[in-house]
Amino acid sequence: MNKNYIGAGLTAIAIVLFWALALPFYNEISDLDVAIKEREGLLKSRSTIINNIKELDKEYQKRIPEIAKLSAIVPSKKSVAEVLSAIDDISKKNGIELFSSAIIGHNTSYPGLTNFLRAVEKNLRLVDITSIDAVAGLGNTTVLNFVVKGNAYYLK
Repeated sequence: MNKNYIGAGLTAIAIVLFWALALPFYNEISDLDVAIKEREGLLKSRSTIINNIKELDKEYQKRIPEIAKLSAIVPSKKSVAEVLSAIDDISKKNGIELFSSAIIGHNTSYPGLTNFLRAVEKNLRLVDITSIDAVAGLGNTTVLNFVVKGNAYYLK
């Protein structure tokens, strides 16, 4: 009978050791398996993000000429001198006398004004004309004083 108790005792000790040592190890492996699957999901999402960034870069590289054109139309910084120079050049080409440094006053005839506005429209620099005021010139009925107000844009 003594042998039965020894066998039962060894079996009980084996079961207790299994529950004490092997089961926590098994649970730790299960937790690690969940963590590995989570990390694989993160890796897959990061890989997708990297591929999307590469695709965007390819698209950007294809559109560099368009971006360069836009940069020419809408400069990256504010430059009053550039706008003044462009308006003065357009004015001279259309026979208009620019007399205000605020870029709002011109002395010309009506056809000169229309030619000026067409040139501003075709100019490389983007300009919105917001208003035009006309007053008859002093003593001269063929010359009109025009106040042309507009906005020139730049990127911030």
